[in-house]
Amino acid sequence: MTETIDHTDLSPLRLFGTSPGNYSLILSDNHFGEATDLFEAVGQEGGGYSWDAVAHTAVRIHAPELADRIGGFDPEAGMMCVYGEDEAALRELGLLLSSAFHDRAKLAALIEATDPGDWD
Repeated sequence: MTETIDHTDLSPLRLFGTSPGNYSLILSDNHFGEATDLFEAVGQEGGGYSWDAVAHTAVRIHAPELADRIGGFDPEAGMMCVYGEDEAALRELGLLLSSAFHDRAKLAALIEATDPGDWD
């Protein structure tokens, strides 16, 4: 059974305890539509793979110290997923992404800063 961690400041992302000592940070497709236009402006669809690229960019630009603390990235078309054993690292990334999600200028800046090779 998964454990939902109550971090309302991460909205619309969700942080789950998936098993003892393992966590997943998720952004599901029911929220993608709110920013599709920003992704489409750079020729991307705005789905899980696009948000994965933005998550990589957020780490690279704003929190490079998280790179070694995050277990991995496992996006699907319908969701962005970041996982690992370090709940605090995932929460910090969640805060960065939540802030960008709610501030179109921040999100647009992350999208523009994404390396072409990161788009999947």
